Amino acid sequence: MSKGEQANQTPVALVSLNAKFIHSNLAIDYLRAYSEIQQLPVSFEILEFHINQPVDYIVGEILSLGVDIIGFSCYIWNISETLHVITRLKLAKPDLTVIVGGPEVSYDTKALMGQYPEIDFCITGEGEIAFAMLLSRLLLEDPKDATQYALSEMSKRIIQGEPVHLDELPSPYPANLEERYRNKLVYLETSRGCPFNCQYCLSANTRGVRYFPWERVKAEFIKLLDAGVPQVKLIDRTFNAKPAWALKIFEFLLEESTRRGAFLEAKPPTIFHFEISADILTEELLTYLSTVPSGLFQFEIGIQSTTPEVLDAVSRKSEWEELARIIKRLAEPGNIHLHLDLIAGLPYETYESFQKSFDDVYGLGGHRIQLGFLKLLKGSGLRVNSEKLGLVFDPYAPYEIIRTPTMSAQDLTRLKRIESLLEQYHNTHRFGLTLWLLCNRLYTSPFQFFEDFAAYFEKRGLHRVSHSQLALYDILYRYLRQEHPEILPIAVETLKFDFLRTERHRPLRSWMPDKLGKDYNHLRNKLLRNPVVMKRLHPATSSLSPRELMQQVRIGRFSSDFVKLLSTLLSQSTKQRDLPDNAPWHMGGISEELTDHGWFIFDHYRPDPWTLEATYTLVISEDG
Repeated sequence: MSKGEQANQTPVALVSLNAKFIHSNLAIDYLRAYSEIQQLPVSFEILEFHINQPVDYIVGEILSLGVDIIGFSCYIWNISETLHVITRLKLAKPDLTVIVGGPEVSYDTKALMGQYPEIDFCITGEGEIAFAMLLSRLLLEDPKDATQYALSEMSKRIIQGEPVHLDELPSPYPANLEERYRNKLVYLETSRGCPFNCQYCLSANTRGVRYFPWERVKAEFIKLLDAGVPQVKLIDRTFNAKPAWALKIFEFLLEESTRRGAFLEAKPPTIFHFEISADILTEELLTYLSTVPSGLFQFEIGIQSTTPEVLDAVSRKSEWEELARIIKRLAEPGNIHLHLDLIAGLPYETYESFQKSFDDVYGLGGHRIQLGFLKLLKGSGLRVNSEKLGLVFDPYAPYEIIRTPTMSAQDLTRLKRIESLLEQYHNTHRFGLTLWLLCNRLYTSPFQFFEDFAAYFEKRGLHRVSHSQLALYDILYRYLRQEHPEILPIAVETLKFDFLRTERHRPLRSWMPDKLGKDYNHLRNKLLRNPVVMKRLHPATSSLSPRELMQQVRIGRFSSDFVKLLSTLLSQSTKQRDLPDNAPWHMGGISEELTDHGWFIFDHYRPDPWTLEATYTLVISEDG
C-alpha cells in the first residue's frame, strides 16, 4: 500500500475490555477482517484491554490514536466498564462516533441508548455485514457530523445485524498472530448456532447450526498450532451437535499434533477446549476418545442440575442415568480433562435438591466442578419469564440471581462459600487423596463435608481473607484436629501424600509425620540407586542424570495403614493407572508384603498433564 493510499484511509478503532489479561476477543477481529475484504478505505486499530485496568488509562490510550470512529464489543462481564469508558471518551471528544455491538447490547437496546446518548449506533445480533455497511455509510458523510444521529429517530441508530454466509467470512486472525496472542487463550469457532433451547442461554434465540467450510477450519487450526498458542478454546455452543464433524476434527487434531511431536513431552504444547453435550456422544466418538493421548483435549459439560423438575423448567432434556454412564465412561481413562458445570439458583431448585445434584456430579470423577450461579441474561427465556417464576436478580450486570421462591438469599450465600472451597481444595488437585478420605470415609456425602468446612471457615472469619497454597494445608489440618480427631492419624498421612505429589521442593509442614530430616538426601540416594526403583520409574525419568534425578524425584515413608488405605482406593477405582504409559497417576504395583513402613517415590518429571500431580509408586519396603 502506498503512502498516498494510507493517507486517504480513515482510522477506526475496535476495542474490547476482556475479563482477564490472558483472554482475547474474536469478535472485533471478525469485524476488521470482513470490513477489509469489502475494500473500505479504512485502517483499523485493534485495542484489547482488561476490566481491571484504570478507566483513565484506557481512555488515554484511545485518545492518543486520534480516531473519529470507534466500536466496542459488549458482554455482561465488561458492560459497566465499557459504558464508563464511552462516557468519559465523549466528554473528552464530543464529535467521536461511538458504535457498540455484542450480546449485552442486542436486547433492551432502546432503553440502553436512551440512558446513554453517548452511543451513536448499536448493532444487534451478528455484526460483520452490518458493521461494514455502517462504516461505508459513515465514510460517505463526514464522520464528525455523525452525532446528528443522536437527535434523530432511534430506528436509524439501532441496526439489526444479519447472519453472514460462513464461507464468505475471512479468517479473523491477524498477520502478527504469534505476537498478538503470546501467552493468551485464543478462541476459534467451527460453527455458529445451537440445536438446543436452554432458557438460561441466548443460543436458544437462534435456530439451526451453520458450519464453516472444512478447509477453512483446518487452515485455522494449523495457523494456531504454527503460532504455538498454548490453549485454543472452541466457542461452538455444542461442538458435537454433528458427531461426524466432531470426529473429523478430533482425528485431524490428534494426527497433526502427533506429526509435530506433541506427545514426546509430558504435555502437548497446544491443548483444545470444547463445550460438548455428553448426552449425544455416539458410541463411535466414545470409543475413539478413549484412545486419545492424555493432555490434548479438554471438555466442558453443562449438567446444571440433576433434578428433573428443574431441567424441565429450563427446557433442558436429560436422562440422568444415561448421562452419568456416559460421563463416567469419558472419565475412566483419565485422558480428557473434564469440566462439569452446575448452576445454582435455577427455577424450582431447592437447597436440598442442589445438594443431591452436587453429590451426583462429584461422584462422576471429573477433574473440575464449576459451580456457577444463574445469570438472568438480557433476551433469555428465564429473564423474560423472571417475574412469573419469582426469580429475583441483580439489576446490574452480570444479573446474578439473588433469591428464588425455593432458594433463599441465605441459601445462595452458603453455596457461594462452598463454591470458594470447591475451587481452592477440589479444583486445584492438591488434596485429592485427602478429599477422597473425607468424602467417602468420614462424611455421607461430599456436599456435607464442604458445607461443614465452609461453616468452619465462616466461624473463624477465614472466608474474609485469601490464603496461600501452604496455608490451605494448615487450615485443613487444624479443622481435622479440632472437628474430627478420630481420623487425624490417617488424615495427616493423606495430607502428606497429597503434598509430596503436588510440591516439588517445599519442605513438609511441621505437623506432617516422618519428615526424615537430615537423612532425607541420603535415603533418597539409596533408593534411587536401587535397580528395582529405577525400573519402576518412567523411562524418561530413569534416563535423567543423577543431578537431574535428584531435582525431579521426592520420597516419602508411610505407615502400613496408609498403604492399605491406598490399596483399597485403587481396588475400587476403574481408572487405568499402570506404568509406563501416559495414563493419569502412572501407578506402579503395590508391594504384596506390607511391613511397618512403605516407601513412595514421587516422579515430578512426568506429572499428570491435567492435574500436575506427580506420578508415584510404592517400590520397596523399609526393610527391603
